[in-house]
Amino acid sequence: MNITCDQCKETFAASQEQISFVSESQKKGMQFIMLECLSCFRGFSLNPLTMDTPTLQKTMDEDHLRCPCDSCHGLISYVEDRKPFWGCGECGSVWLTKAVLFEAIADSIKKHPYRAKVYKKKGNNFVPVPLEDEPENYEETVARE
Repeated sequence: MNITCDQCKETFAASQEQISFVSESQKKGMQFIMLECLSCFRGFSLNPLTMDTPTLQKTMDEDHLRCPCDSCHGLISYVEDRKPFWGCGECGSVWLTKAVLFEAIADSIKKHPYRAKVYKKKGNNFVPVPLEDEPENYEETVARE
């Protein structure tokens, strides 16, 4: 399987691990995943259903919020697609509205209070804390959920 990196524009042969990840994502109907380019080693997004790179656009402050799903510490990005959405490239979760995303974050904080340390409340919105201000063991703690 050949994939073109949207960062360096190089086409590379996907590793067996990447092929498995894309295949499993397709079976689950995921619209957004993150892969690492085997040419430039940078991360890029991919829609496994179409094998196209969705256009990411930062909107307000939602980009780089931590995913609120159990056991996932991925970062959320806004994706300007035919129907725009917020998605996590780690677990493939998608939120079609900001309100639904923020509700998921609030629910996650209720269930796992330590997660509140990676979000700041700004009016009715959540914004990410800078990565350097996150708890040192955040990803390991989330992985144990």
